[in-house]
Amino acid sequence: MAKSALTIRLLIVFVVQTIFVCLITFPLQPYTCNVFAEETPYYIGNRKCRLCHFEYFKEWEKDPHANAFTRLGRMQNNPYCLKCHTTGYRGPQGFVSEKITPELRGVQCEACHGPGSRHKDNPHNKGALPIGRKIDYETVCIKCHDRNWTPEFDYEKYRKRIEHRIAPKSNGGGSLR
Repeated sequence: MAKSALTIRLLIVFVVQTIFVCLITFPLQPYTCNVFAEETPYYIGNRKCRLCHFEYFKEWEKDPHANAFTRLGRMQNNPYCLKCHTTGYRGPQGFVSEKITPELRGVQCEACHGPGSRHKDNPHNKGALPIGRKIDYETVCIKCHDRNWTPEFDYEKYRKRIEHRIAPKSNGGGSLR
């Protein structure tokens, strides 16, 4: 019993001395906490968008982009195809695989409008809107609808097919185009 008490005392002395030596060798310096630092926006999936933008979500469900992943068939593991048939492939918390991130299958809101995490966390801050930035949608579209895959692609013509037709709400759920 006395031997274990001595062992505990020696252990405590050792720990205190180690801490003391570390503090002298590496004095405490101001530490910048990055917990509340602005993080990189990440993909949240259209199920989150749907909570506030239900009308747009219902419209999207009828669009061919909604089934873009399913239409890949046996090519659903091809990285070359996934970049255009999923949302956020290889992006921050973007699509990884059907098993890991099934909620990001298909071409969803964020594929065109950008990651929605900041908007979800602060919906009334215009700076947090993925669409609040000036986005050149034609450039967004031709990343996938290029000459190789959609040679007949005409932005003005195709834009009419995907344009949001719902009138903007006055309560903050405004137009997305």
